[in-house]
Amino acid sequence: MTVEEFVRFLDSDREFQLQAAGRKYIEPIEGDYAEPEVDAGTRNVLAQKGIPRLYRHQAETIRLIRNGKNVVLMTPTASGKSLSYNIPVLDSIQADPQTAALYLFPLKGLEQDQLKNLNELSGLLGMGDAGEIYDGDTPADERKRIREAVPPVLFTNPDMLHLALLPFHRKWEDLFRRLRYVVIDEIHSYRGVFGSHVSQIFRRLRRVCDYYGTSPVFIAASATIANPGGLAADLTGLPFETVRQNGAPAAGRYFFFMDPVESPYTAATRLFVQCLEAGLRTILFTKARRITELIYTWTLNYAPGLRGRISPYRAGFLPEERRGIEARLFSGELLGVISTSALELGVDIGGLDCCILCGYPGSVSSTWQRSGRVGRQSAESLTVLIAIQDALDHYFMRHPGEFFAKSHEAAVVDPGNRSIMRKHLVCAAAELPLRNDEPVYDIPRLLPLIEELAGEQALSPVKGGGTWRSAVRRPHREVGIRAAGERFALVSEAGRHIGELSGWRVFGEAFPGAIYLHAGKQYRVAELDLLRRRAICKEDKSPYYTQPLSEGRTEIIRECEKRTIGTIECSWGTLRITKKITGYDTKRAFDRRRISSHALDLPKYVFETEGLWTVISAATASEIESAGFDLGGTLHAVEHTAIAAMPLFALCDRGDMGGLSHTGFPDFGLPAIFLYDGYEGGVGLAKRALEIGAEWLGATLGIIEECPCAGGCPSCVQDAQCGNRNEPLDKEGAKYLLRKWLA
Repeated sequence: MTVEEFVRFLDSDREFQLQAAGRKYIEPIEGDYAEPEVDAGTRNVLAQKGIPRLYRHQAETIRLIRNGKNVVLMTPTASGKSLSYNIPVLDSIQADPQTAALYLFPLKGLEQDQLKNLNELSGLLGMGDAGEIYDGDTPADERKRIREAVPPVLFTNPDMLHLALLPFHRKWEDLFRRLRYVVIDEIHSYRGVFGSHVSQIFRRLRRVCDYYGTSPVFIAASATIANPGGLAADLTGLPFETVRQNGAPAAGRYFFFMDPVESPYTAATRLFVQCLEAGLRTILFTKARRITELIYTWTLNYAPGLRGRISPYRAGFLPEERRGIEARLFSGELLGVISTSALELGVDIGGLDCCILCGYPGSVSSTWQRSGRVGRQSAESLTVLIAIQDALDHYFMRHPGEFFAKSHEAAVVDPGNRSIMRKHLVCAAAELPLRNDEPVYDIPRLLPLIEELAGEQALSPVKGGGTWRSAVRRPHREVGIRAAGERFALVSEAGRHIGELSGWRVFGEAFPGAIYLHAGKQYRVAELDLLRRRAICKEDKSPYYTQPLSEGRTEIIRECEKRTIGTIECSWGTLRITKKITGYDTKRAFDRRRISSHALDLPKYVFETEGLWTVISAATASEIESAGFDLGGTLHAVEHTAIAAMPLFALCDRGDMGGLSHTGFPDFGLPAIFLYDGYEGGVGLAKRALEIGAEWLGATLGIIEECPCAGGCPSCVQDAQCGNRNEPLDKEGAKYLLRKWLA
């Protein structure tokens, strides 16, 4: 079938129509072209590749790069972003063979695909292979060869830049002296803790470049987000020009919303099989590795003839396994794939027809990114979003039109995160001494932090003053850039490294008895060794999962800002959070019913972060109780739903924020609600919430008001990760309070 014929089939399928919650047809878009500034040789090569003209956004990006501007290009998937920077980079290398470029990707898997594109283009230009990859998968002898003969374009990732290039910059002197371009692909991936670490790595990169007399142009490529220029500036500390007017053509798209009456995973499996049996090449995205494997198994049970024509794809597969699946997809050997977010980013997997999203991906931006994996310029595509039991899923099922009207979320980082900056200042001082006349760091502003590090003997003042060196040898090895807080290793009983956790997540996910999923395998934590900073795990096949129970306390360290939102005053500042895991429940995986409860005696975890809070007056508290609502349940329900609504406005997960509500907060003797960044030092989410306060509270009220349940459910006020078993919760009281605030 064609996609249009399959859509007609769905329209006639009574079972599908009973579950349909909305639909939209997105009209085709014609291409917008412009004359680029490229020489005759490049023009001929592009013509050989079947590219007689460039899109307007490509031509504009090339122009800005040629003019030495830092530029961020934000256009949809498959709009030719890589060509926009490959052309000027290769032209510069042809004009001056001493030119070098550094290409950075957030994941190792993305490098291979982009390397192939670059080297194909450089080969047609008569340059041979211009690029090589230097990452954790590069053999030791290859690494030595690459260091000694740096290619014109070096492909790597922030982890290797942090651990291998910057600490040993003298071995890479040839690269840094020639470095003219730094390309940051998939820049929207650098958010939260990871982005805050990467912002410090880019500042360290700029220091090293300055030392070798270079000031490279930064070129960033992004999926659609609310703040591409602001994110690029926060990450690098430099101003950027933004190109966002997409010139690429696109065929028509069908977008359906499906609210299943049965299990969403059963519905997704059935629809997946229907697409495949119709001959439509299909990708099905899930939100968990376990679900990916289950749907793969169920699909083969349902349609055994599809064996060999479909495959799961997720983190945990070996690199060669992932490359093999990508190649089979691209060639057409595979008809379908079930994937976690691992295939969301820009690996070229060829022209697919249908995208099934089993669960809202968590953001409008990510939804469009995944939907963009299907469809070609001349062929229509279909995307179906199937709701799972989650507040945002059902919000869009009730308001499908809002999804298309909604602006994309902002990617939030915090370059000023104190705990992260402390670590990177020591790394920077190990690379090159910190000086008063720093080219990148504002030393007068950072002086209290530097003196604090010197007092801890992490930095050593140099005689004469105004200069500091690292007092720690190889501090980089102790800094995990994808986490905040102290790192713990997860190891098997035989001592094999499984993974890492840090900060509060160690206690929340690796307590003794916890079921932990990693790389498709299930483990039970046998012991949490706090002294040696490790959790000892053994493989486990229990048919249940664990949910921690916790208690917490909040202290206000510093109030930095106060704003009025609706009829309430909200404060933002620094909080000290004390949390303690007191036990855990085991729950059946298929229906979430509690099987058993277990007590734990673990130490408290204390960290400082950014948060916002509001105090409820005695009159309002009395009013809530007089109206027959439970005060504690009202505040608790508002806290849960406000956190659930946050991903509508920032690229984050529900678990990236925490909250505590008090019926009598000791500092005020009044009820209060606190919401905070769930990472030490904060990552800017609470600040973002303050900035869009009224809209955020409006969405919170909408989620509660429009949920048809009687007393509260996972689609509105319940939180699957609540440390208090979702007790107490008062849905009606939460509606009452939010309406009062927004009156």
